[in-house]
Amino acid sequence: MLLDEALELILHQAPVLGRQVVPLAHSGGRVCTENNQANHPLPGYDQSTRDGYAVCGPGRTGGPGRQAFALRGEIPAGSVHQIDIEAGEAYRIMTGGLLPVGSERVIAQENCHISGPDLVVEETVLASPGRYLRTRGSERQAGELLVEPGTRLNESHLVLLAAAGNATVEVFNQPKVAFFCSGSELVMAENTLLSGQKYSSNQLLLESLITRFGGRAEGYGIVADERPAISRLLGAIKESDADIVISTGGVGPGKYDLFGELLPKAGARILYRSLQFRPGRSTLFGILDDKLYFGLPGPPTAVRLLFLELICPLLKKMQGMGSFRNQRQDGFLEHSVSLRSADVLCFKEGLYRLEEGRVTVGYPRQFQTSNCSIMMMPGRVSYEPGDRVTISLALPD
Repeated sequence: MLLDEALELILHQAPVLGRQVVPLAHSGGRVCTENNQANHPLPGYDQSTRDGYAVCGPGRTGGPGRQAFALRGEIPAGSVHQIDIEAGEAYRIMTGGLLPVGSERVIAQENCHISGPDLVVEETVLASPGRYLRTRGSERQAGELLVEPGTRLNESHLVLLAAAGNATVEVFNQPKVAFFCSGSELVMAENTLLSGQKYSSNQLLLESLITRFGGRAEGYGIVADERPAISRLLGAIKESDADIVISTGGVGPGKYDLFGELLPKAGARILYRSLQFRPGRSTLFGILDDKLYFGLPGPPTAVRLLFLELICPLLKKMQGMGSFRNQRQDGFLEHSVSLRSADVLCFKEGLYRLEEGRVTVGYPRQFQTSNCSIMMMPGRVSYEPGDRVTISLALPD
């Protein structure tokens, strides 16, 4: 089965999850279900954007090239008492302060001079374009759309929604993803490592990826390559409320690769057992009761690439995102690439850059991390610097 065929098969099984209302403070990273509108105008009142003096002109002559305004009081930020200002008057005001009705502008305090009971301002300052005030509703009107449905909420959305008086937001439920790693040679990092054993890194990789793309991760640890242990674990996961199950290892043709045998015995319906791209020949997908099951290979690089290409779009669709497929675009190789074979599509971890409007891509070097996948099309084993390739971008938003 080809990549796009597998993805269509997976997405066809994917329901959009239910909805819940959550406090705005707990909604970061969640996907909203409906149009979110401003509950009141932004800003909600006429306000000063600088510390200084609100004035209403014209003032009196205050000397050559100057005007004087009679000081009438002070308005601190947070004052809710609306006052009027008359021609020739001034009020000291703080940033965010409620402007007196009739204010024409705010004069920044560094451009002001106090002379007895008067504020004295140069006429050149009064003629400058800066007014330093924000009028009610100048940014958003009450009822105006702020965030569309299917949007993953980030910190900018939260600031806007909070400023417009939204205390709660309706969001899609997060997919719950159960995951575990198989292999008798694997141990957790807190355990003592014996000869013939290795630490399991896929635990942290999967938890990080699941969380990054909006899922709720629930780890089930490590299971040995033993039929009774695997069967018990599959039975426990069947009883859980997980929406998706991911395992790593145990899906190849080896003697101790047991999941292809044990999943059907546990009641799973296998929909594919191999894919025609690399890394994908040792992988499976099926349905275990009401859960979507992914059996991924063991190498972390393969786990990451398959997760990004197959599971990332699934998670985004289940959360109701309007755009859930990975983005694909052209890029130009920074270095030569040689493949062992070119019989199928081959994915490689890549690092892309945008420089002067041109996308370049190459393999990550030491201490660098991948931010895309490079798609090496079948039929070609060697590439030179500057050759055009396709890159796949899996983005949370």
